[in-house]
Amino acid sequence: MTLIQREILGLLRGRDNLRNRCKIVRWMQKKIILPRAMKCNSCKKKMKLHKRFQGDGYQWCCTRNAHHHTDITASVRKGSMFFRSRLSLRQHLEFIYRFSQGLRQRQMDLIEDGIAGSSRTLTKMTSALRKVCISAMTKLRQRGGMRVGGPHHFVMIDESKFSHKRKYNRGRVGSTWRRSKKWVLGILEVGVTTRKPILKIVSKRSSAQMLPVVRHYVRRGTSIITDEWRAYRGLSDLGYDHHTVCHKRHFVHPLTRAHTQHLERAWQKFKVDVWRHRANRNTKLLKQYLKIIEWEHWLAKKHKWGILGRLLHDIRKMYKSHS
Repeated sequence: MTLIQREILGLLRGRDNLRNRCKIVRWMQKKIILPRAMKCNSCKKKMKLHKRFQGDGYQWCCTRNAHHHTDITASVRKGSMFFRSRLSLRQHLEFIYRFSQGLRQRQMDLIEDGIAGSSRTLTKMTSALRKVCISAMTKLRQRGGMRVGGPHHFVMIDESKFSHKRKYNRGRVGSTWRRSKKWVLGILEVGVTTRKPILKIVSKRSSAQMLPVVRHYVRRGTSIITDEWRAYRGLSDLGYDHHTVCHKRHFVHPLTRAHTQHLERAWQKFKVDVWRHRANRNTKLLKQYLKIIEWEHWLAKKHKWGILGRLLHDIRKMYKSHS
């Protein structure tokens, strides 16, 4: 358990009273997910943090004479992702903690635990944190930092479907079953202790659809391992060291020892996560959750404070507080 996890659990174990609400505000300001300073909209001077006996326990206040003896106040949440939310900061903090742990609890369990009053509220909270993760991945991609491979690096490539499957062709067939059956192209760099996945939706398993994605994200000179699907035959012409394995005969090539088992195992884990969040209902939602999987492996697991530390870092970057 990391230091941040212990700090949050310590805050959540306390009673929901004024003293502990003030502790949560100070902790959030220390982590800069709440503003540390605030300027008055009227006089443009710095406001002071005053205690109050309701709400979050603090509020920004400006008591200068220029306001004609009228105090100007502002919420301690102004400029943060918690602004205009009816939930307490304690509820938000607990939800962030559970989200970083994988959010394996059902929505009904989260409602019973008092984190939110309805599934609609939980959906909004999940959507807000999802946007934080996607924003971080977008910035990483814009910096050109999302490329894999290179000389003496191995990359595995495969494609898979993330659509629902009806067992024995039985069950209801609603509008969600008639959606377009998209393929997900998976590119996985395998290191000694790390895995870097790149997951992109393609409409067809053709070379015209998949090879441009490979060229964009995989450096030339990389050793690439795929199955013998015909769309991959042009990889050698693009400057890659291409190895294949025929899964009809063997899972590990007897001569080159090439295999795609790392990616096959990853597919199983990725699909469990996607199905658990019901993210394969439409293409837009699936695309968002694929980016969250990328965020977890590219950014979150590399952070010194783990997934929770990276999530707080990205919240701070997306909702820049006033200074």
